[in-house]
Amino acid sequence: ELAERTTMLSIHILNVYANQLALIHRSRLDPLTELLNRQTFDTKVMEIVSDDQFSLSNEAQSWFLAIVDIDHFKRVNDNFGHVIGDEVILLLARLLKNNFKVDDFVFRYGGEEFAVLFYAKSDSDALHILECFRKNVAEYPFPQVGQLTVSIGYLKLTEVDMVASLVNKADLALYHSKNNGRDQVTSYLDLNVVEKVQNDDDGIELF
Repeated sequence: ELAERTTMLSIHILNVYANQLALIHRSRLDPLTELLNRQTFDTKVMEIVSDDQFSLSNEAQSWFLAIVDIDHFKRVNDNFGHVIGDEVILLLARLLKNNFKVDDFVFRYGGEEFAVLFYAKSDSDALHILECFRKNVAEYPFPQVGQLTVSIGYLKLTEVDMVASLVNKADLALYHSKNNGRDQVTSYLDLNVVEKVQNDDDGIELF
C-alpha cells in the first residue's frame, strides 16, 4: 500500500509539473496564431546578441531580424470583418512558419505585424529568403479576400545594439518599403543611414 501511495503521489507531482510547463509554454505564445509573442521576442533578441558564440561572429551564418507588415490590412477588417481579418493573420502565420527553418524564430509582433529572427549567410542571402516569402504571400489565394501583399524591412543583428535600436532600424527599412509602393523587401543597409556618434558639445548654441 505504501508503494501504491508513493506512486500516486509521484503521478500527482508529475501532473502538477506538466501543467506548470504547459502554462509557461502558453504564456510565450500568441493565442490566435500560436507564434511566439512580443514579450518572448525581446528576450530572444537579448539572448542572441549577448550569447558568447554570437560575439565570436560566425562567418558562415549570421542572425537577421525582419519585420513583416500586411499591406492595407485595415481594408480587410473594414470590408470583410474581424473574423476574416483573424483568418488572414492565421494564414499568414502559417506561410511564415512554412517559409522559415525550424531553428528560426517567428513572432506575432502586434496586430498585423510579425517579426522573424533567422539565420542567413549574407545580406543578399537574407534578401533572397525574404523575397521568396514575399512572393509566396502575393501568390497565395486568401479565402474571400483574394490577393494580399506584405512589406518587409530587415537587418543583420550586431552585438552593439539594444533591442529597441534594432527594431527601430528594421522599422525604418519597413517604412521605406511601405512608402515606395509596398509589396517589397528593404534592407536597412540600402537606406545608407549615416550613424553619427554625437559629442557632448553637439547641440550647444553660442550666442
